[in-house]
Amino acid sequence: MIKVATRSDLARRWHDLMDLNAGTIADGAATIEDVGWALFRLMLEVAAAGRTWAEQWRLHNALVLFNPAPVT
Repeated sequence: MIKVATRSDLARRWHDLMDLNAGTIADGAATIEDVGWALFRLMLEVAAAGRTWAEQWRLHNALVLFNPAPVT
């Protein structure tokens, strides 16, 4: 599983879980096309027997995709 952070602060907080920071689009540091190509290259790398960040370091943290509680 490739994990993509949607915000740069999320990527900083969860640096040990996130594989790609798409928050750079909102920050103005990258374009949608730049991040899209970065994600595409990452997918090719992982598909060619590469590893995601968590797999490389053997981190098996549960990532909650839906959190019904308020975001703080």
